[in-house]
Amino acid sequence: MKKTPVILVFVILIVLFCSAVFVYPKLGLESANTGYKYMDTVFDQSQVTNVDIEMEDEDFNSMIENAADEEIFEANVTVNGTTVNNVGIRTKGNLSLRSVVQMEDSDRYSFKIDFDYYDSTKSLDGLKKLNLNNNYSDASQMREYMSYKMMDELGIATPGYSYMYVKINGEERGLYLGVEAIEETFLARTFDKGSGSLYKPDGTGSDLKYISDAYEDYTGIDPKTSIGDKDEEEFIDFITAINKESTDLESVLDVDEMLRYFAANTALVNLDSYQGNMKHNYYLYEEDGIFSILPWDYNMSLGGFGGGGNRGQGGFPKQGNENTSPPENNEVIDAAQGQTRQQMGMMGGNALNDSNINFSIYEPVSGMSIEERPLINSLLSSEENVSKYEDYISEIASTFLAKEKFTQMVDEVYNLIRPYVEKDPTAFYTTEEFQADVYGDTGIIEFASKRSDSILAQISGDLVVESTDNLNGSSSEIGLENFSAPQSEFPPNDGKMPEGMEPPNGKQLPEGMQGGPDNRQMPDGNGENTIRAKFGEKGTADKQSTGYSKTMIVTTAVSLALMLLLTFGISRFRRRKV
Repeated sequence: MKKTPVILVFVILIVLFCSAVFVYPKLGLESANTGYKYMDTVFDQSQVTNVDIEMEDEDFNSMIENAADEEIFEANVTVNGTTVNNVGIRTKGNLSLRSVVQMEDSDRYSFKIDFDYYDSTKSLDGLKKLNLNNNYSDASQMREYMSYKMMDELGIATPGYSYMYVKINGEERGLYLGVEAIEETFLARTFDKGSGSLYKPDGTGSDLKYISDAYEDYTGIDPKTSIGDKDEEEFIDFITAINKESTDLESVLDVDEMLRYFAANTALVNLDSYQGNMKHNYYLYEEDGIFSILPWDYNMSLGGFGGGGNRGQGGFPKQGNENTSPPENNEVIDAAQGQTRQQMGMMGGNALNDSNINFSIYEPVSGMSIEERPLINSLLSSEENVSKYEDYISEIASTFLAKEKFTQMVDEVYNLIRPYVEKDPTAFYTTEEFQADVYGDTGIIEFASKRSDSILAQISGDLVVESTDNLNGSSSEIGLENFSAPQSEFPPNDGKMPEGMEPPNGKQLPEGMQGGPDNRQMPDGNGENTIRAKFGEKGTADKQSTGYSKTMIVTTAVSLALMLLLTFGISRFRRRKV
């Protein structure tokens, strides 16, 4: 009789334990990984989200007139009917910000909203910080959107993103791309622990070349979370490992994740990145001594950086020598002085030059040798890694960038945003330029198709790219004379629309351009995500649909099993004593 209370106690503990694990979430209380409602309410990609910002006129005028200062002002923000009062807002950007500052007829700045700036407990359905990107230097308005979509489908931890139409004090500011800030909330949402160290490299050390064993010598490695001595040691271990030959990269890198990232970045020819002279626009995240790379800032992807035409380096119109190198870090290009939106013209230029289309997949750097970028050099020094990398980039080329699939995805986005492009009062480009950069002979669809052909030809050996210097707009290739790109399923863009297609919204496009069908329905199954099916969900390899991580589920199962075994053991012990 004396032992009955012991068994009863364990039974009660098991009941409480099961209730906590299985009943608790169903009561509407948020578990660690389900407190991210904003991914549905803010970043709903099926619609264009309405963002209404209210602030004092004096503050707004000061923010616009002194945009380069990036000073924070107080505002109230309403997103699709949900209002958060007393938040921080400021202008944001680097070269794009300084370029708009120099424009004579535009104040279309990008903005950053800090919902928790004045009160750390505030958020918008869990979202702490929101970037509103102005799509500078991208007439298609889709380069960044499609790039994040690719990263997302490859299982890379990607920030939330969707289109947003912005008003400030009742005045329309136009169509923006809303992007989740990469910070603590993002890390908690996309990683198993999310409590590691986050860095945003830009400047000295951002090429990740070894300087010394002193962390403070890497002044361009900007920590975005609190770091301690152990974090600094782990960073030095990471730098040392990737700069050595024949090292065990698995001990410091999430090798598979990085191979997927560089496969995507290379396929996109995103040269305003680690792989170009600017050596920026990426994050490093360390968890338990293992580093991952995170995507950021893709408005110049799909050949949009130095892609020819009248585009200059860094997104500025070319003036004078076409071989001018990009500025160092925050230097302002004089060519941007006093330019107007009209003078910007089609800044996307001709992205379909040979150096973009045939950008090397085996030495995927621009303006330097691959040895100057030790992270990617170390990854591609292993035959096993090269084989995996080839698999990833081949999958991208044959699915995501393939003309039929890419066109279907673009059509959906085009139909969604075109009405907002047409009414955008601050747009950098006309509706005709928007259409041309999507469906024209030098638009993103044609770029994706030709890039897909080139990637597959490089893998098969039909095309050998000896060297590429995209910054100088030139390339040297072996075997191009005899190379014939594989034929896509779609006919070449000869200015005629495919049979059965009508001009968008019934409007006649400029000569030589194709239009996107506004009302055409995609056949069932054609939009199925084959990349996602192969490589898994974005950044959620350890997350289940319930919102629990695999680690938590396994721990719970083991704990429950131990409790049951203990109870059974006590019961057997009691029977033997009797």
